[in-house]
Amino acid sequence: MKNKAERKPNIQECSCPSGCDSGIERRDFLKLVALGTAAGLAPQRTVMAGPFQASDFEKMIPADKKLDAAWVKSLFAQGTPTVYRGPELEKIGMPIGGICAGQLYLGGDGKLWRWDIFNQRLETADRNYANPPKPASPLDQGFGLRVSAGGKTEYRALDRSGFSDISFRGEYPIGLVEYADSKIPVQVSLEAFSPFIPLDAKESALPATILRYTVKNTSQENVGVEVIGWLQNAVRLFTGKAGEGHRENRVIRQADILLLDCSVKAPNAAAAANFGKQHDFGTMSLGLLAPEATDIGAASLPAGTLAEAKLADMPSASVPIEKKLVGALARKLSLQSGQSATVTFVITWNFPNLRLKDNGRFYATLYSTASAVAEHVAKNFDALYRQTRLWHDTWYDSTLPYWFLDRTFANTSILASSTCHWLKNGRFYGWEGVCCCAGTCTHVWHYAHAVGRLFPELERDLRQRTDFGTAMDIKTGVINHRGEEAGLAVDGQAGCILRAYREHQMSKDAAFLQKLWPKVKLAMQCLVRMDNHEGILEGAQHNTLDQAWFGKVAWLSSLYLAAARACEAMANEVGDDAYAKQMHEIVELGRKSLDRDLFNGEYYVQSPDKNHVKTVGSYNGCEVDQIFGQSWAYQVGLGRILDEKNVKKALASLWSYNFTPDVGPFRAKNKPGRWYAMAGEAGLIMCTWPKGDEARVRTGFDFYFNECMNGFEYQVAGHMIWEGMVQEGLAITRAVHDRYHALRRNPWNEVECGDHYARSMASYGVFLAACGYEYHGPKGHLAFTPRLTPENFRAAFTTAEGWGTFSQQRDDARQGDTIELKSGKLRLRTLTFALADKANPKGVRVTVNGTEAACQHRVENAKIVIELAAETVLQAGQKIEVAIA
Repeated sequence: MKNKAERKPNIQECSCPSGCDSGIERRDFLKLVALGTAAGLAPQRTVMAGPFQASDFEKMIPADKKLDAAWVKSLFAQGTPTVYRGPELEKIGMPIGGICAGQLYLGGDGKLWRWDIFNQRLETADRNYANPPKPASPLDQGFGLRVSAGGKTEYRALDRSGFSDISFRGEYPIGLVEYADSKIPVQVSLEAFSPFIPLDAKESALPATILRYTVKNTSQENVGVEVIGWLQNAVRLFTGKAGEGHRENRVIRQADILLLDCSVKAPNAAAAANFGKQHDFGTMSLGLLAPEATDIGAASLPAGTLAEAKLADMPSASVPIEKKLVGALARKLSLQSGQSATVTFVITWNFPNLRLKDNGRFYATLYSTASAVAEHVAKNFDALYRQTRLWHDTWYDSTLPYWFLDRTFANTSILASSTCHWLKNGRFYGWEGVCCCAGTCTHVWHYAHAVGRLFPELERDLRQRTDFGTAMDIKTGVINHRGEEAGLAVDGQAGCILRAYREHQMSKDAAFLQKLWPKVKLAMQCLVRMDNHEGILEGAQHNTLDQAWFGKVAWLSSLYLAAARACEAMANEVGDDAYAKQMHEIVELGRKSLDRDLFNGEYYVQSPDKNHVKTVGSYNGCEVDQIFGQSWAYQVGLGRILDEKNVKKALASLWSYNFTPDVGPFRAKNKPGRWYAMAGEAGLIMCTWPKGDEARVRTGFDFYFNECMNGFEYQVAGHMIWEGMVQEGLAITRAVHDRYHALRRNPWNEVECGDHYARSMASYGVFLAACGYEYHGPKGHLAFTPRLTPENFRAAFTTAEGWGTFSQQRDDARQGDTIELKSGKLRLRTLTFALADKANPKGVRVTVNGTEAACQHRVENAKIVIELAAETVLQAGQKIEVAIA
C-alpha cells in the first residue's frame, strides 16, 4: 500500500493521522503464543482460549478458536456487577454531562476531568486506543470532607489523594464510587449522573452534572462532618486577557438551592460585545440542593489550602480576569454512630458559542445562564432523579449477563461526549468521533441504533431536516453523506431509507412517514438507477471504507435490497401499491442474483469490474459486512430477505476466517492499518482472504481490511444472535468488551478514528437482537423472541411513547409473557412471542391490569401472534399479561 505521505484523503475520507504502519514483529508474536493464549494478557480471571502453538497461526486466523469452556460459560452467566479498584481506576472516564451538552468525565476516583464544555474542538485520533489519555483538568474543582471526631479534625479530598480504598461501578448513566479508609470514622458513597430519561431529549440534554454524596458514621461515637465542593470560575479561561474585565462570583440563596454563580464582567459596552463572541464566554455554577440555614457559601476561598482554611460566608467576590477565582459551598453534618446523611451538589454550565454548522447550542435557547439550569434541576430534582434512576434500574433488572448489559449500553454515553451536538436551531449533529470526520455521516451513523430507540425525536429531526432536507439533491435523490457535502455514499443512502422506516416505527402515528414518503422514494430511485435490472448495484459505489468500489458488491447490494424491502413496507402503508410491487420485484430478483453471482459456497464476495481492476475492494475476501442488509432487515422487523442457508454459511465463515483470539499474528504479517485491537487481544478482522489474496489491491484505504473496528464487529455479532449463533455473537461482543477493560483503556471510550466513535452505538443493536425485539408504533405492534434463556427472560424495552420491562417464563407446557410499562404510555393492537420447540398452544388468555381482554391468536413459524379485539393503551405502572397453554 502507499505510505501515509502518498495517501491524500479528501473531505469524504476518514484519514489515518497516526499509527497506520505500526505492527509487531514475528518474534514478538511467537512470545505471545508461548503465553498459551492470545488472551493471556487480558485482565479477566478466565482465559478466553488456548493453549496455542505457533502452528495454529500458520494461516494467521486459527480455525479452531480453542475457546475455554469456563470462558464460554461466563458469556451466558448473569454474573455480578464489575467493580474497579486500584490501578483499574486510572483510565476511567465515564461521560457524566447531559447528552449533546459538551463532555465531562467522571473519573475512577470520582474526580471530574476532560472539561470539554468550552467549545474548543479538542481533536482526537486513533492513537488514543493504544495510548489512552490520562486524566487532566484545565480548572480547579473538586469535593472533600472535613471530619471531626475525638477532639481531632482531619481533611480528606474525595479522590485518590484523600482515600486509600476506592471502588468504582459504572452503570451509565449513573456512576457509583465508594470511599473508605480505616484511619477515619466515616465511609462515603457517591452517586453521579446527569438526568437521562429515554424519550425525553430535552431533560436528558441539561448541561448539568449531579453528585450525591452519602456520608456514614462507621464509629461508635458522634462525628462532625463538613462536606465541601469548590469550583473555579473558568469563564473565558482561555481567551481572557489582562485589562479586559473581571471575574465575578456571587452566592445566591434560594428556597431550593444555594448557588455559587460564576461569570465575567466587561469594563465597557464595546468589550462586552467582544466578550459575547468568544468560544469560552458564558457562565458556570455550583449548587447545593435542599439548602439548610447553616450551609456555607464562599464566593472566594480564603488563603491557604482547603485542609488548612476555614470556610466562611462571603456573598460576592471579584478579581481581574487574568486572576484565578475559586468559590465553594459546604454543609455541616452531625452524625451519630451508624447514621448517614446525603448531600447533593449540581455543577452546571452555559457556553452558547459553539461554532459548528448552524452554530450555537440548543440548551442555551432554553436556559440563559448556568444558574437557570441549576434552578431548573433544583425545582424538578425529584422527578429528574426518579426517572433517571427508574431507567437505570429497569435496564439492569434483567436476566441478561451484567457484562453484556454494561457493554451494549456503555456506548450510549457517546451522546454525552463531544461527538454529538444539539445545535441552536434544533438540528442534531454528530461527528464520526470527537472532532473527527464531519457531517453526521450517513455511512457511519446508520450502524448506530441507540439514538433511534432511546431518543427517536433526534433521529426523526435528522431525517427531516438534514438527510431528506438540506443534504438532499432533489434533482437526483442523492443524499450528501456528510450533511450538505461529499456526495453519494450508497451504503449511507440505503441506511437513510432504512432509518426513515425505523423512525416511522418509533412514531406514535403515520404523520412522519406521510410527510417524508415522496423524498424517501426519490432517494430510493437514486439507487434503482444503479441497478442494471438484476437487483444488484453497479458502477462507482462510494462507501464507509472511504473509496468508490466497482463491480458487484454483496455488502452494498444487500443494503440496497433491505432498503427496497423497507420501501415496499412503507409503500403498502401509504397505499402506494404500484411502488410496493416494483420494490418487491427488485428484492426477489436481487436475492436470486446475489446467490447466483456472489455466493462462493462459503461466503458472499465482490465480483470485479474489468474496467476498474486496480481499485480497492474485498473481491474474493471474506468481508465483515457482506450481508449487512439482512442484519439491518432484522433491526426493523422486515424478516428474511436473503437465503437462510447461505446467510448462515456466510456468518459461519466470518467466525472461522475472521475471528481470532489474538490479532497479533495477523497484524504481524499485515502491518498497515490502525490499531483498535492490539497483539494479545481478540477481535473480528475486517477482511481476510482464505482463498488466497492475489486479487487484493493494496492501495489507498486497503489498510482498513487489517483492522478490527468495533461498530462492524457489533453489526456481525448482532446478526449472529438473530440467526441463532448466540455463542459466536456473544464471543465477538465480549472480545470488544475485554479490549476495553479499565486496566487497558477507558471502558466508556470506544476509539476508531477519534474518541467516542459513533458507529460503536451499534452495540445497542446487539441488545435488541438478544431480545428479538420488533416494534411498530403506528400499527401498535410489539414482539419479542428472546435468544438467551427464553425459559426465563427479562429485559428493558422502549417504544414511541413509553418504556418498560418485558419478561417471559415458559416450560414445555406453558408460557407467560408480561409487558410492564414503567414510564409514558404504550398503544397495543398485536403482540408476537416465540414459542418453545414443538409447542402447540390450545389457548391464550390476555389480562390488562387483571382484567381479561378479548383476543384472537394464530401460530406462524414457531411464533404466536395475538390480535387484541380492541386497542389497549397502557399507562405507566400498568401491565399486560399473556398466558399461553
